[in-house]
Amino acid sequence: MDSMRIHNLLTFYLPILIFGSFVYGFLNENSRMLIYAIGYLVSYFAIRLELHHYYHKWSAHRDARFVKALVISELVTVGFLLSTILAYSTRANFNRNLMVFFIVGALIYAVTWRSIDRLSEGRLCVFLLVLSLLVLIKTKSILEPLIFALLSLWVCLVLKHGLVTYTSKGLLTDC
Repeated sequence: MDSMRIHNLLTFYLPILIFGSFVYGFLNENSRMLIYAIGYLVSYFAIRLELHHYYHKWSAHRDARFVKALVISELVTVGFLLSTILAYSTRANFNRNLMVFFIVGALIYAVTWRSIDRLSEGRLCVFLLVLSLLVLIKTKSILEPLIFALLSLWVCLVLKHGLVTYTSKGLLTDC
């Protein structure tokens, strides 16, 4: 299977897999799995929205570097950081954790913006897989890190194929 076919399969089936994990967490009454699934779904659709804005060249989305930085930072902040903070927060430390999220999220975007030109696909994929391993260590479950790894692979393929949601042989298009 080539990377274009995997890209298209992930674009189509990833929301279905994430929703399936949401239903599985709901049926098993696992609130942390529900939070992770919602975070992954929000991250997926936020990235799709950024790609849609880039395709239609709306406002600051005309710059590919800006959109790449947004896509990576949305995956890390919403898909990983926010999901982890919400899953392990209590009423006592929720406000503090939310402030930490905003500060760290801004720092992640700033670092991503500065290093987007030097960041290779391989380094990005390794970094995102390490985050997936952190989710595995934290949750002690296989479903959440697997879905985060698939979401990370999809983001790497989106960046590799020129910020498009669907690819075709020889010609990259957006549908």
